Amino acid sequence: MSTVSAIGRNLLRFREQRGLTLAGLSERSGVAKSTLSQLENGDGNPTIETLWAVANALGVPFGQLVNEELSDGGELLDKGVIVRLIEKSTDDPEIEVYLIELLPGCRKDSAPHPEGVKERITVLSGAMLVGQADRPRMVRAGDTHAFDADVPHVYAATEQGGRAMVVIVYPPKTYSASASTLYLEWPQTPSAWEGVRSVMERALLEVSNGLGARILRLRGEPLNRRDGLLKLRQMQHEATAGPWRWPVLSLVEDDAQGPYVAVVPMPLTGAFAQPDQAPPAWANADLPAAATRLARLAESPFIELGASETAAIQAYLEGHSWVLNSLAAEVLLQRGRMCMPRQLHHVRPAPAAAQRGGRDGPFSSRIDVEQHDAFELLHPAYARQVVAAAQDIASFAGPQPALQAIDVGAGPGLPLLMLHELHPGCRFLAVEPDEAAFVCLQRNAHGVEGIELHHGGFLELDLPSGETPLITSFGASHHFNTAFMLQKAMQLLQPGGLLVVADEFLPEFASVDERNLALVRHHSAYLLASMAWVGEPPASEGRLDLKLYRDLRRSIIMAMVAATEGKSTQAVSLCRNLYARLCESGLRERPAHEIGAFVRFYWLELQAMVASFDYEVERKTFPRRFVGLAALAGLELRRHRRVFATTGSDDWGGGTHVFTFSKPEGA
Repeated sequence: MSTVSAIGRNLLRFREQRGLTLAGLSERSGVAKSTLSQLENGDGNPTIETLWAVANALGVPFGQLVNEELSDGGELLDKGVIVRLIEKSTDDPEIEVYLIELLPGCRKDSAPHPEGVKERITVLSGAMLVGQADRPRMVRAGDTHAFDADVPHVYAATEQGGRAMVVIVYPPKTYSASASTLYLEWPQTPSAWEGVRSVMERALLEVSNGLGARILRLRGEPLNRRDGLLKLRQMQHEATAGPWRWPVLSLVEDDAQGPYVAVVPMPLTGAFAQPDQAPPAWANADLPAAATRLARLAESPFIELGASETAAIQAYLEGHSWVLNSLAAEVLLQRGRMCMPRQLHHVRPAPAAAQRGGRDGPFSSRIDVEQHDAFELLHPAYARQVVAAAQDIASFAGPQPALQAIDVGAGPGLPLLMLHELHPGCRFLAVEPDEAAFVCLQRNAHGVEGIELHHGGFLELDLPSGETPLITSFGASHHFNTAFMLQKAMQLLQPGGLLVVADEFLPEFASVDERNLALVRHHSAYLLASMAWVGEPPASEGRLDLKLYRDLRRSIIMAMVAATEGKSTQAVSLCRNLYARLCESGLRERPAHEIGAFVRFYWLELQAMVASFDYEVERKTFPRRFVGLAALAGLELRRHRRVFATTGSDDWGGGTHVFTFSKPEGA
C-alpha cells in the first residue's frame, strides 16, 4: 500500500461527515479502533478486506475511500488479488468499474455491501467462481453474471487464474415521493386554480383521515419561481382558512422539480384530557394548575385563547419559572406567535478541548451539548413530559412529597429544574456521566437548593440497595443499556418506591430497516410540527439561517415521505446528506434572530437521528419492549401516557412517553 496517508485523510473526512466516533466506526466495521486510528494517521498496511469493511460501514463507495490511491492507474495489491479502478460516476446512482485479477487458486470472500448494492462481473480471461456465497456461478471468459451484493459473496479463480471487469451499482439516493405525489399542470386561469384547490382539499381530507402524507406538485410554473412559490402559498392559505381547522400540518416548499405543498398528519394525543390525573391538593396549587392548563393547551392547539388568557400566557414568558416559560412559548408558537422562552440563552462556544469530532464520551461524542443546553427548550412537548411526570409523582407519592430522589442521566438538567419547581419538597441527586453535560448541569443548577450533583454513571452509583423512594429520568433511558438501567433502579428502590421515566420511543420494529424507517418518521414528526408552527419567517431574519431553515424543511419533508412509503435507503440518505451539509455550515455561531434558534434545535434533532442510524449514544426502543424489560426487572407499571405522538394512532406508538413504575411491596 503506497499512499496510506491519502486513504487516511479520506477516512477521517467521511467519518466526521457522518458524525461517527472511532469506537462507533469500529463497532460497525469490525475493524479495531487502534487500526482505524493508525489509518487516519497515515500509518499501517490495510488489506483490501479492511478497506471494503470500512467503506461499507461508512456507507460510501469503495472508490471514494481509496480515490487517490487508485487514480492515474494506481492499483491495490493483496494476497493474490490486484484491483484497479477503471471508472467511477458520481451521478445518482453511483457506479464504479474495476478490473480485478485473481492469481491461480485465489479465493476472496466479501462481506455484504450496503443494502441495494448490485454487482455485474464480466470475466475477460480464465474462469472465476463468483456471486452470492450460497449460490456462486462459474463464469468463463466472455460471460457475465449479475447479482445482489448486499449479502456475502465470493470471487474465486481456477488453477489458470482469471481477470474480470466488476461493475458495482449503488442504490439511488434521490427521492421524489412519486407514490404520494399528485401532479397537476400550473393553472393559467381562475377556474383552473379552483381545480387545484379541489385537489388540495382532497389531499387535506385524505391525510386528516389517516393517510401518511400527500405531496401536491404543480408543473410548468412561471419563470419567476419566487412568484410561483408565493402563489402556491396563497392557495394553500385559502384552502386551509375558514372557521374549521384541518388536523394536518401543511408546508409549501420548492426543489429542482418546482414548488409543492406537503401535507402530513398533525400529532394527536390526550395525555392531559382527563381532569383527575393528580390529587387536588397538588393540582390546584398555583404553579401546578398553571402548568397543567398550559400543557392541555399545547396538546390541543385548536383551543382558542381569549385576549385575557393570551396576555396571562405572555406574562409567563417574563417570569423565572422554567416550566411555565417553556410551556408558554410552545402554546403561543402553535397559535402564530414566535416566542422564545426567557430562560433560553444563546449558545456559548465550547472550549477547544470540548469541541465535537474526536471525542468518545457517552453523550457529547455525538450530540453538541452546549447547543443542547441552549436550544433543547424548543423541542415539542419538552415541558409537557415534566408536567405528566409531576402529576404521577403527586398521584402515587402524595401531593406534597418530601422524598430523597435520584435523577438518572440529568444532562444539562433543564427537566430536573422544572420538576423541582413542581415538587420543591423533594431532594434530588442528579447523576450525569458525560463531562460536557455535567459542566452545563453545574452551571444551570448552581445555587438551587435541593439538587445535589454527582459526576458518574448510574450503574456504578454506590448507594444502599432498597432505600430510594423515587428515581426519575428524562430523555436519558435510551442513552444507556436500558435493561441494565431498569435492573439498577429495581435494586435501589425501596419497596413501593417509584421509577418515573419520560423519554422518546419508536414504533415497534424487528429489523434494522424497520428501525431506520421508524427513526426517520419519529424525528421528522418533531421537526415538521415545529416547522409548521414557525411557518414562513420574515426575509429579514438572517440570510444564512433562512437558507438553512429551507434546506432542513425540504429535506425533512422528503425524508419523512420516503420513510412513510418504506423507502429506507433514500430516507436515510436524505438525512445523512443533510447532516453532512449542516456540518459545514457554521451552526456553532451565535444566532442573531429567532429563526436561528429554531434552526439550531433542528440541527440537534438531526444529530440525534443520525446517531440513531449508527446506534451510537442514541439507542431507542419501543414502548411495549420497554415495559417488558421493566417487568423482567421486577417493576410494576402504574401509569403510562404518550404526551407527544410521532407515529402510530394509539398510545403505544412512537413519540414522547411517560412511564411510572413501582417496586412491589414484597420485593
